[in-house]
Amino acid sequence: MSSGVTAANDVITMYEEMKLRRKFAYIVYKIDGASIVPADSLTTEDAEKLGSEATYEKFVSQFPAGEGRYGVYDFEFETPDGVRNKLVFFLWAPDTAAIKSKMIYASSKQAIRQRLEGIHTEIQCTDASELAYESAFEKIAGKGAKPLLKAPKA
Repeated sequence: MSSGVTAANDVITMYEEMKLRRKFAYIVYKIDGASIVPADSLTTEDAEKLGSEATYEKFVSQFPAGEGRYGVYDFEFETPDGVRNKLVFFLWAPDTAAIKSKMIYASSKQAIRQRLEGIHTEIQCTDASELAYESAFEKIAGKGAKPLLKAPKA
């Protein structure tokens, strides 16, 4: 099912910069009228200053309780074979959002997902527990992996 919503060009441009140049630690998108547009982002440089845990907390804080969002997060974790990075797509359609908002985000997801090549995992969240780092990490990393949560630099 298609909603007629399309992804704006800067959605793809920012994502490519994230994927190829590792310019962003995350990007959050919202639907504005008939377009999906960037709503927030954090550069890799700023993420390094915050630390991994604070970066993920900042990412999650961009998902409002009463409205849908999309997001791409660059997950970094350690496996027995070394450090890995995976790009993860999030669909946030909270139970507390209006039915219309949930429907438009669900029916417009393909408009953005099909343009974001290289996504490792997709996670659909309807409440805060599904956005929790531990919950997301389980779905992404698999057995034997350890999160690389770093304390913020002083």
